[in-house]
Amino acid sequence: MRLVSYGPRGSEAPGALVNDAILPLAAVMTAIGLSPTGGIRSALPSLDLLAAGIEAALERGDETIPVTRTRLGPPVPDPPNLFNCGANYFAHLIEHGMDPSALPTLPVIFLKPASALSGPTDAIERPLECTQLDYEAELAIVIGKGGRRIPAEQASEHIAGYMITNDVSARDLGEGESKKLNVPVLYQMMRAKGWDTFQPTGPWLVTADELGSYEDIRIQTWVNDEVRQDALAKEMTTNPHQLIEWLSATTTLRPGDIITTGTPSGAAVGMRTPKWLVPGDTVRIRMTGLGEMVTPVRAEAERHV
Repeated sequence: MRLVSYGPRGSEAPGALVNDAILPLAAVMTAIGLSPTGGIRSALPSLDLLAAGIEAALERGDETIPVTRTRLGPPVPDPPNLFNCGANYFAHLIEHGMDPSALPTLPVIFLKPASALSGPTDAIERPLECTQLDYEAELAIVIGKGGRRIPAEQASEHIAGYMITNDVSARDLGEGESKKLNVPVLYQMMRAKGWDTFQPTGPWLVTADELGSYEDIRIQTWVNDEVRQDALAKEMTTNPHQLIEWLSATTTLRPGDIITTGTPSGAAVGMRTPKWLVPGDTVRIRMTGLGEMVTPVRAEAERHV
């Protein structure tokens, strides 16, 4: 299945992609005993029932909506947690300037606010304070079955599916006073990663049974049709199952949690002369079996509340 959330920002409705159209899922969810107002997240623990309900809806001829006639939002617009993983591709760490003989072996996890989420065609807004805006194409995991201390060998039972995401980064805003005072703990991760629109996701959530193995997913990024990133997901150092084991040792995972898996090399930060994103650019990310996400870049409007 390919699951979507569609409609105006903040009031997206759950749907299933059928060819080039969206089947609204409110009636389907009601029929299988789920609240139609619960969104995609509430259906993730019941994917088998949902699949049967979708099949029945198509057989009876329920109305569909052409994808081109609506906005696609983030497939899971209301995750309980938005976990991001860094330092998970050695080539990306090396382009950051790390010593190849002293690379980390443990995943680095940080949280982003849900307000960072945006849809697969929504604009990335460059903050007024930022001059070094960067992209990071990442494979994202969505949890379907919650749990604590989940062994890696059982982690696949807890994965609802996968989707594309971009861990947008303001490279010049994270440093804070960490270098000036030579205190790394003063690094401002929220200022680097947590701005509104800094986590586009989509275009849909592909369930794990349809996608199959993650290893051969090809991750590609273009900026204005120039190839910037091109790698395979199997190159990550800590795989999705191991990430779930590591993360669930600390906290209980819940249905709808999003876990990103790090970015491969090719980000602007690793270039001899960085090509930072600027207003007017377009970022296109494609992943095998997951579709394509195309997001324009624009300047944040000056606003006062």
